[in-house]
Amino acid sequence: MGSGTMAYGAELITTADDLASVAARLLDAEAVAVDTEFFWERTYYPVLGLVQLAADDGCWLVDAVALRDLRALGPVLAARGVTKLLHDAPQDLAILARATGAMPQTVFDTRVAAGFAGFSSTGSLQTLLRDALGIELTKAETRSDWLRRPLSEGQLRYAAEDVIHLIPLRAALLARCAGDLPRMWLGEELARLDDAALYGDRDPRLMYQRVKGGSRLDSRPLAVLREAAAWREEEARQRDWPRGHVLPDTVLVALAEACPRDRAALAALPDFPRRMPDSATEALLTAVARGLALPAEACPQPSGFGLAEKRALRAPSDRLLASICAACEAHGIDPALVASRADVESYLLARQKGQVADHPLAQGWRARLLASSAFHRSSMESEA
Repeated sequence: MGSGTMAYGAELITTADDLASVAARLLDAEAVAVDTEFFWERTYYPVLGLVQLAADDGCWLVDAVALRDLRALGPVLAARGVTKLLHDAPQDLAILARATGAMPQTVFDTRVAAGFAGFSSTGSLQTLLRDALGIELTKAETRSDWLRRPLSEGQLRYAAEDVIHLIPLRAALLARCAGDLPRMWLGEELARLDDAALYGDRDPRLMYQRVKGGSRLDSRPLAVLREAAAWREEEARQRDWPRGHVLPDTVLVALAEACPRDRAALAALPDFPRRMPDSATEALLTAVARGLALPAEACPQPSGFGLAEKRALRAPSDRLLASICAACEAHGIDPALVASRADVESYLLARQKGQVADHPLAQGWRARLLASSAFHRSSMESEA
């Protein structure tokens, strides 16, 4: 099937020549709206099905099943002079960075901008378009199979609608940003999306922080969990399996608690896979041994809160959150952009330990917003 234009104005791109032509055209655009459709259930990495692109003069749906090589889009993604418009950008951009080999630059995330324009910063594109532009999207194809071919007219229309409204949406959101400070803070927050670290593979040795149930462990079991979770991450990437298909979180936590030193002890763990290859078993036991051999000062420290700490932090956290809400209301900003309760609790704990400098609430526009409000005064009172 060749490339072609559909009745509602989008062009389906299925050949390398047409993709190169579209990419060259988009390099001259001031802004390009971007979205992706993918399948992600049985693999480590999402499987890309479609890339949607729109500019002032057209809309293109790039068939990523027909076109396995999408590197032609790399220069567009990396072009500083072309603003990439997305809603909730990081996941889509991570997928495209891997598919094109290019790191995104100059990104405008309408979800983030919504929070500076009097709307929720956690809502869907469907809700934002309705509230900001009065446009109703149909979401009948949300759970479509984007790898099956041919794509239906309904799927193609749905995919096009996810990008064709982003350019007018950006204009509407910027018009609603009240005052110079919110606009400046929006620019600062959007600049964070140029960080290449957002789009590459995560450091395997930090993945223990994302293991459900790991926060209750003490430092030595945490050291074992760090090594075992790093092994799982590398194994999942190599095999292109979901992490849970290699080892579920529950097994990782049980392993960190039991610290098995041989195959029999490993196999005795609840729900441990019975058909794990010998090489994987040995690698996992080696990871456990590394965690056990670490000197105490090199073990990671628990970052979670105990019940007593949570109770002690509740009242000052309530005061800080109230101060945040008041400051945000004064500037027309969604408080969810600034901090969650967990952020406030970790900030207060960091202040107690004298380690606040690296906390997100002590940096950038968030620190300036809070310093100009009752937040700073409330935080000082909470420590008195």
